[in-house]
Amino acid sequence: MDLVGRFLNAYKSAKQQYPNEIPSFTQIYDPSGNLLAESNNLVESTLNATEHSEINAINKALKTLREKYLIDVTLLTALEPCLQCAGSILRVKIPRVLYFLPAKKGEGITSYSTESIYLLNHFPKLEYIENSEIMNDFKEFFKEKR
Repeated sequence: MDLVGRFLNAYKSAKQQYPNEIPSFTQIYDPSGNLLAESNNLVESTLNATEHSEINAINKALKTLREKYLIDVTLLTALEPCLQCAGSILRVKIPRVLYFLPAKKGEGITSYSTESIYLLNHFPKLEYIENSEIMNDFKEFFKEKR
C-alpha cells in the first residue's frame, strides 16, 4: 500500500482514538516507506495551543533518528500545516509535505512568504490531495464547537 493509503487508514483509526480532539493527524516516513513517527493533534486534551500533530510528529522523528534535521522524509498531514508548523517544517528541512485539506487563506504553509523561505534556503515540495472525508471531519468538529 502506498503512503497515502497507509496514512488514510491510520487517520481513521486515530480519529476514533481521540474523538474530542481536532481531527488533525500526521505521519512521517523515511525514504524506504518506514514509519518514523505519527501523532494526533493534542491541543484540546492538553490545553496547549502548540500541541499540533505536525510538531509532535517532528519531535518524535527527530528523537527516533537522533538527528537535527529530517532531510530525507515525507510528512503527511490531514490539514495544511499552519504557520507555526510551517516554521518547524522549514527549520528541520523536511523536503516533502502532503496534506489533504487546505488551510484558510493566510493561515497555512502555502501562504508563507517566499522571502522567509528563501532566507532559510529550504524549499519543501508541497502536495495537496483533496479528501472529502477529512474535509467533513473538520467541518463537523468545528460545527459542534461553535
